[in-house]
Amino acid sequence: MAHRNKGKLSREDKRSRREQRDHQRQQDVVQHSAATLTCAAETAGDFAGQCAHDQEELELDLPFLRLAVEIWRERPQSTQALVIALEELLNERLRQQEALNRIGQQLQHLAADPSLHIHLEPLDGYRELVRNRLFPEPPET
Repeated sequence: MAHRNKGKLSREDKRSRREQRDHQRQQDVVQHSAATLTCAAETAGDFAGQCAHDQEELELDLPFLRLAVEIWRERPQSTQALVIALEELLNERLRQQEALNRIGQQLQHLAADPSLHIHLEPLDGYRELVRNRLFPEPPET
């Protein structure tokens, strides 16, 4: 009697299942994004959340950047270019932190404003726009 591979999928079957999962994930992203981006309040809330996330990331990074500046500031003259670049990066990150805080607060305020609970219709057209922008078809060769 021949041995059969019960339960084992061929490479083609695995590839097909992976493509189906990827397609479903893409559809879910498109559906969720279109729903979020066509509501003014949800759009504001979503980007306020992104600002908060970016601020948290900066909060984690800034101590390391400050430490690098401190360590290299007192070193040989040959590392002065490094110190200048690190200080420039630190200043830019601090500017970014301030902007994220200001814009994030503004977006939170807008998200909480009941008069901004505006929905764009029809959703189908926006789904297609979201799909085309987030998952563009590769150019034909």
